[in-house]
Amino acid sequence: MQNFNPYQAPQSAFDETSTESDDRSGPWRDGPDLVTLRDARLPGRCVKCNAPGQARLQKTYYWQSAWWLLLVLLNLLLFLIVSLVVRKKCTLQSTLCELHAQRRSRLIVGALSCLGACVLSLIAAAMNDSGPLFALSGALLLASIVVAVIVGRMLYAKRITERYARFGGAGAEFLAGLPRFRSGDA
Repeated sequence: MQNFNPYQAPQSAFDETSTESDDRSGPWRDGPDLVTLRDARLPGRCVKCNAPGQARLQKTYYWQSAWWLLLVLLNLLLFLIVSLVVRKKCTLQSTLCELHAQRRSRLIVGALSCLGACVLSLIAAAMNDSGPLFALSGALLLASIVVAVIVGRMLYAKRITERYARFGGAGAEFLAGLPRFRSGDA
């Protein structure tokens, strides 16, 4: 039997471990950027349109200062070793609505299809010694890279510090529901 206590504080319908935004634990907005604590979990709303989320994604982001790219001019292997040492890492759990999750899935399939077509056209070009097919395979490879890396990304790391992580790519509707970021070290 359930007893009703009229003097008891109201209980939330959400679970106690909910990570809804507040001024202390984030996430926050800073202009067009999303600022979180490192290794954070975003609220259960789509990071693009602020609709209720359906698909929860966990992704690890890496960031390093762009100045380290100058090492490529000296030696590519040196750059790779240094970038593995100096990069900063952050894990972020975010949510997409059904519409944006389907869009992301279609873009991933499109990128993989372009890559498969690239391999097939490269094989056909090698068998027929055809210059236009080699050009087509190069264009398909470039298209698959652009779709996978640039168009299909959900969020991207702009900067990761010891405490905070700053991301681009969040929708204006999602950012409008977050408090402003007040600290200056992100």
